[in-house]
Amino acid sequence: MGVGSKIRELIDYYYSKKNEKNIVPIDIPKNQNNLLENKVALIVGGTGGIGAAIAEAFIEAGAKVIISGTKEEKVKNAVEKLGDCARGIQIDLNKVGGFDNKVSQAISLFPENRIDILVNCAGVHGNQTFGSVSETTYDSVMNTNLKGMFFMTQVVSNYMKEKRIKGHILNVSSAAALKPGYTPYEISKSGVRSFTLGAAAELIPYGIIVNAIAPGPVATAMLGRKEGDTLYTDCIPAKRFATPSEIGQLAVIMVSDMCNLVIGDTFYVSGGSGTIKY
Repeated sequence: MGVGSKIRELIDYYYSKKNEKNIVPIDIPKNQNNLLENKVALIVGGTGGIGAAIAEAFIEAGAKVIISGTKEEKVKNAVEKLGDCARGIQIDLNKVGGFDNKVSQAISLFPENRIDILVNCAGVHGNQTFGSVSETTYDSVMNTNLKGMFFMTQVVSNYMKEKRIKGHILNVSSAAALKPGYTPYEISKSGVRSFTLGAAAELIPYGIIVNAIAPGPVATAMLGRKEGDTLYTDCIPAKRFATPSEIGQLAVIMVSDMCNLVIGDTFYVSGGSGTIKY
C-alpha cells in the first residue's frame, strides 16, 4: 500500500469516527391527536424496552394501559413510572393454562372493565448460534415468542368476540423474520409473521383487526444499548438503531381507527435490515 493510500485510509477512518460521535438520539415527532381516547390496552411484555415505549405512547394518545411482565417487581416499577393511566399484572407466558384467569383479572383493573387492544410484545433472543442451541434455549424462545403469543391472542380474541368488541391486536415481530431461520429467534419471528396472517383472516369477520410491527435493531437493553449511547451502526442501510419511541409512535397508529383497513400486514421499522439487506 502506498503512502497516499495509507493517508486516505486514515482520513476516512477519522471521519467515520467523527461522524459516529456526532450521531445523537433524535427527537421523534409525537402523535398529537387522542387517537386512542377511551381505549384500554393490554400490553404483554410492557415493563421495558419496546413494550414500555408502546405503553407510554398509548397513554400519550389517550389510552389506559395494563402492562404485564414475568416479575412482579418490574411490573410495579413500570406502572409507577407510567402514572395513573397504567395498571400492572404478573403473567408467566409459560403457564398457558392460567391465561383465562389472568385476562379476567386484567379486565377488572380499570372501571371500564374491558380490553380494546392487545399488544403481544414479550420476547427473548436466546443469543446462541445454530451449532450450540440447547433444547432448553429453543423451548424458552419458542414458548415466549410464539406459543405464549398464540394462546394469549386466543384468550383475548375470544373475550372480544363474546363482548362484541371490534378491537385491535398488534404482534411484535422482527425484521429477523425475513432472514434464513438458523436460530430459534428467527424461526419464532417467522412464525409470528405467519400467525399474524392466520389470526387476521380468522378474526376479521368479527371486526377484530390483527397486524404486526417488525423492528430491526432497536436501542434497547436486549442489544446491549443504554441511554446516552450513540445510535450509529454500520450493520444496516440507515446507519442507525431505531429508538423505542419510534416503534411506540407507529404502534399507536397501527391500533387506531386510522388502520382499520390494514389487515394481516407487517410494518417493518428496520432501517432496511431484512427488507433490502440481510
